Amino acid sequence: MVAVTPVDPAGTGRAPRPRGWAIVFRGVSRDRAGVRVLHDIDLEIAAGRITAIVGPSGCGASTLLRLATGAERCDAGSVQVEGRTGAAAPRLPVVADRASVPRFRHVRASIAAAARLAGVVDPALETERLCELVGLDAPDATVSRLALGDRQRWAVARVLATRPRALVLDDALAALHTTARAETRDRLVRELRERGVTTLWATRDTAEGAAVADELVVMDEGRIIAQGSPADVYGRVGDAAVAEVLGPVSTVPGIVEGALVEVWGQRLPLAGAAHDGHCEVVVRPENVVLVAADAPGVDAVVEETTFLGSVRRSTVLTADGSRVVVEHPAGRLLDDDARVRIALAPVPASVLSQD
Repeated sequence: MVAVTPVDPAGTGRAPRPRGWAIVFRGVSRDRAGVRVLHDIDLEIAAGRITAIVGPSGCGASTLLRLATGAERCDAGSVQVEGRTGAAAPRLPVVADRASVPRFRHVRASIAAAARLAGVVDPALETERLCELVGLDAPDATVSRLALGDRQRWAVARVLATRPRALVLDDALAALHTTARAETRDRLVRELRERGVTTLWATRDTAEGAAVADELVVMDEGRIIAQGSPADVYGRVGDAAVAEVLGPVSTVPGIVEGALVEVWGQRLPLAGAAHDGHCEVVVRPENVVLVAADAPGVDAVVEETTFLGSVRRSTVLTADGSRVVVEHPAGRLLDDDARVRIALAPVPASVLSQD
């Protein structure tokens, strides 16, 4: 198929939508100081797709990104960028959580210079657009004098000005506060999708990973332990390692019988096949509900509660000895040691793997 690049008749400097570069990891391993930090990684990122990588500290995500950019070399396997490896592979630009900055350059001048080198028709106009996109309010400031969050905004704007075909983001928005980070994230994702930029996006914020990704990859101890659409991966609560990475979960006792599992007097459909008999049911906080004293469920005592803005997250100890995390409306105040009754929402239940 022939790729057609649209012409910009207005001369606005807006980047046309290029074809992104495919990135492929084949049997990639990496050792450091005699310790293996990546184990036989196989991963394909299709052109124009955003792949988010999440995992606990030391999971190997940053090392994987450094292999993609050529900053490190594999000890085994290969990394292909647009079908090429080694010195022949095109270099991928990267924005890290602490980007290095020029000492004397100004924000506007440095972004415009990158746009000019990339062949943008109107670098000044493109600079204004990119500063607005990332929320950078000081285009005339010296880059080295920017606050850390604004340095990250600058680094993202500057790399976008180069019209990359593929891009690596290593916690590139980590210094922004919650609201600004979400707003900048959403604008950046729209830009990347519009341009068709293949993106490897590593983040410590699992909610951010799920929000941006076409494909979500979960890593732990140098291995990929889950990958797929964010919805599919998030639903894998029966895998303890995956569930631990993607957020707080609780385990409660149940009994499997056929396609159903009984928990606290409730009979719920199973999300997947399981052996008959006693089991541990894995539940997320949003699937635990507070119920009336005479409703099916189990009695519990509140141990602690935390206000999270739109909701409260409380930890309770049930009568059968399970410690369960519950999310409930922020207006529902629960004092420590308060007695409550909880139940599971009527959704398919997952059990821990018995293999």
